[in-house]
Amino acid sequence: MQTTRRNFSLSPVFCLHNGTIVLESNAAENSITFGLLDSSNEKLKERLCHAVHSKIDFAGNNCGVNFRQIKKEEFNLKLSKLFERKENSFYANNLHTDGEPKEKLELQEKEENEASALLSGLIFSAQHQGATDIHIEAEDVRFRIKGQLKKYSSLESKSRESLVQRIKLLSKMNVVENRRGQDGQFTFQGDNKESIFIRVSCLPTLGRKGESESVVLRILDSSKAPLELEKLGYDIFQLELIKKFCRLENGLILICGPTGSGKSTTAGAMLEEIRKAECDTKKIISLEDPPEYVLPGVTQVKIHPDHDMDFADALRRIFRQDPDVIFIGEIRDSLTAKVALQAALTGHLVIATLHTGSISQARLRLINLGESSSLVDEVTKGIISQRLASGKLKAEIEVKNVG
Repeated sequence: MQTTRRNFSLSPVFCLHNGTIVLESNAAENSITFGLLDSSNEKLKERLCHAVHSKIDFAGNNCGVNFRQIKKEEFNLKLSKLFERKENSFYANNLHTDGEPKEKLELQEKEENEASALLSGLIFSAQHQGATDIHIEAEDVRFRIKGQLKKYSSLESKSRESLVQRIKLLSKMNVVENRRGQDGQFTFQGDNKESIFIRVSCLPTLGRKGESESVVLRILDSSKAPLELEKLGYDIFQLELIKKFCRLENGLILICGPTGSGKSTTAGAMLEEIRKAECDTKKIISLEDPPEYVLPGVTQVKIHPDHDMDFADALRRIFRQDPDVIFIGEIRDSLTAKVALQAALTGHLVIATLHTGSISQARLRLINLGESSSLVDEVTKGIISQRLASGKLKAEIEVKNVG
């Protein structure tokens, strides 16, 4: 009996996660060509060959399974067309004679599944490339990698709208609100089955094609361990100063820089340095929104502003926990600044981050938040200002009141 042969295809989800796509498929001629973003991935090639032979009646094992290296632009274009074909075939098979869909619920479910697959693919790709942020703009998706934004792909209007709706739904935002900014977060299951916190910001924008929204996803993979201080890129002199900060008994250490400059990584490495140097004899508490790293030996508190647990409230409460070292994820308001300085003044070592561009701006920021210049100068023991330039750390360090 003759077996009916059909062309081989891959699901959009598989393509997104594995960086491969079918370029040509002709089962009648025993020929198929896969495009690969990484043509050196032998394990993926083996999986694809096995899938071809197990699903299609090719004549023996000598069928023409070919592989070709493709660029990201070609991959994204063909992947978007694959989504379009899936969508068009759904419409073709589910229309009444009067042109109305007969299964609207199935259509909605399918769109949600495709948006979910697209979001998963973006997060997986960003995670594997070491990105800290995903920027979903009018037409493009860009990743922030080592401080720089790099274009990842383009999105068609409908795919983009479905993706943004999916993100808003997961983040518990108002899905129909697109005239004002919204913030939220959700948890994503990563490759290693660990939870990845995704912090989301939506902001209405105006572009060439009318009104839109800029959506930024900050990836907080809590399964990652912070790097050691020696591996962050500081020179020998700077490294010695930072280790000197870690040996202080009290005072305020500020870590400053723009978004994506590695402030939390530096702070995590400093807390790990303190823990090891003191042989776990100090009580270390961190307040973050949410924690970016899992820090053994550190009591990590997740900030919940919506549940009356903001930075200032948490700071007031942790004094009863008898801390020696306190890390504040970000000083962002006058009350947090006040409590942080008081903690540093009363015998605690406080490490905190600030979104400022320079050492002088860090001091001015605290003064603008209502603190006196004399108090700021008295309790501040050191300021680290850092940024990433072409993937390399550029840092300046000021030492004050340190013996």
